Amino acid sequence: MTDHLTDLAEAVRGVLAPRRAADASAPPGLDTALWAELERLGFISIAVPERLGGGGGTLREAAVLVREAAGAGAAAPVAEAAFIAAPLLAAAGASPPDGPFTAAHGEVCAEPGPGGAWRVGGSLPGAPWMRRAEHLVALAGTPDGLAAVIVPLAHPAVRLVECPDVAGEQRAGAVLDGVETSQVFPLPEGMRYRDVELLGAAARSVQLAGAAREVLDTTLRHVGEREQFGRPLARFQAVQHRLAALAADVVTMEVAADAAVLALSHSSRNRQLMVAAAKAETSALARSVAAAGHQLHGAIGFTMEHRLGAFTRRLWAWRDEYGNELYWHRRLADLVDGHGGDVWALVAGSGRVPEGARAHADD
Repeated sequence: MTDHLTDLAEAVRGVLAPRRAADASAPPGLDTALWAELERLGFISIAVPERLGGGGGTLREAAVLVREAAGAGAAAPVAEAAFIAAPLLAAAGASPPDGPFTAAHGEVCAEPGPGGAWRVGGSLPGAPWMRRAEHLVALAGTPDGLAAVIVPLAHPAVRLVECPDVAGEQRAGAVLDGVETSQVFPLPEGMRYRDVELLGAAARSVQLAGAAREVLDTTLRHVGEREQFGRPLARFQAVQHRLAALAADVVTMEVAADAAVLALSHSSRNRQLMVAAAKAETSALARSVAAAGHQLHGAIGFTMEHRLGAFTRRLWAWRDEYGNELYWHRRLADLVDGHGGDVWALVAGSGRVPEGARAHADD
């Protein structure tokens, strides 16, 4: 991590410090005070160009925010806002809305109406904190192509559907029955639905790595302090072996997530490959990281009073979102198939799918 990213991480950590998860209880609701502070300091719009009122950063800076928020157990849609919605709106030349907003992974339809307004219809799957957010950002199909749309969630034509999850992030889906809005922003011609999916998968990879790091740090403190038979648990060889395996898994998740963010930030031609590999790896390792953390904590790690569960529950939830490891392993297989089965050509080459390859690999 470069110096400015390290400084950014420390600044974000300072804001999050008073609001770190203290136990494994589900958050009571969206932390509006935290959101207001992150918004006031410019963190939410850090990846938005300065001409649109943002911080002028890239997805790498947004990823630092997302990782630190995941490691603190922040009760706010930081990943959806800063890493998915804000860059999507920026690509359309629009600024993020004021107040808490989230993003949903789905496509709705927007039709022009009278007086310059648009009517938006369709359904969207569950998104974190949708019930408490003020706006929803989604991808919309219009007669002229794809657009980013900002939906006011207080509109009477919005119906929310509860989608509970083990992380306690108060998710809800949305049914849009002709929502009227003027905030429909055409996206560049080259933008595709798959690009938004890649953003979401990379965001979840970063979150998984951030939560996994917190599991490792919490476990290291516990085995260093907890004594058995007159010595710390960390002195036992079996514990040391389990810790080494846990640390290796966490570092693997971090490296994979960083590589995906770097590829997206630079608009690399191999971004599909890097994101697919990152989400497959972080989702696959989430289970072993959670298991190791609980095993090394013993019975105390399963209590609601201990903070370990706040992060293992998020690992279980985020593992499946934007595609689990099986989904992304299949996507990787599609990419290999698109290169005639030549894995080396895919890994060592550009990562692009040549003409004639399976269409859904590059939708």
